[in-house]
Amino acid sequence: MKWIRKTLKGISLTAAMFVFQACYGTWEDYYDAPIEFRVLSYETGQPLQGIEVWFQSLNGDSSSVGHPNLQCYTDENGTARSWVVYGLHRFSFVDKDSAFQTFDTIVKIQDKVTVDVLLKKAE
Repeated sequence: MKWIRKTLKGISLTAAMFVFQACYGTWEDYYDAPIEFRVLSYETGQPLQGIEVWFQSLNGDSSSVGHPNLQCYTDENGTARSWVVYGLHRFSFVDKDSAFQTFDTIVKIQDKVTVDVLLKKAE
């Protein structure tokens, strides 16, 4: 009796996984890509710490479309790292002290990406 119950559970789980894959595709369709930013001062070339990196998906299929989300902050080396889904994204770099101008850029993510960003002093 126990082996029949275990067999039926296994078949049910396999069927559920098959239906999920048929409806939504494999997990490979949803892989994320690492992205790294190096944020430097335009005038001095020194790394900028504490810069906010805001993220907005432009793929049309994400809940963040039209709603920018705070992604991360730069560290003492001016580096910020995050993970995003493949596709087109807008990134904004904001200095909360307003010493530097806000900078926006659009990046197409297809694989690991490293982006160098130079921020100018606010006037």
